[in-house]
Amino acid sequence: MNRANRIICDQTGKILLQTGEATGDVLEHDEITELHCIDVPYGSIDYIKNRIVGINIETKQPILEEIPVYVSEAEKEKQELENQLLLLTNQEIGGGIL
Repeated sequence: MNRANRIICDQTGKILLQTGEATGDVLEHDEITELHCIDVPYGSIDYIKNRIVGINIETKQPILEEIPVYVSEAEKEKQELENQLLLLTNQEIGGGIL
């Protein structure tokens, strides 16, 4: 199955989004019967921690999803070793650090 390149543009013809063509087991584009837009104020969302997954049409507010933090096995092991070192140091000093 081939999917067409859907282009969304503003009233002047300026392209805002292109989906690109696709082939294979891809879904057809949904039929659009209405378009809505909102402006999210600059700096109001921390895009490192969250992503916009939709818009609440009634409230005109973005629906956010927290981006899971990936921690590698090496980082987990490093953190565990640092914690063990802190506990040992604390025990040797007699409870002075923690």
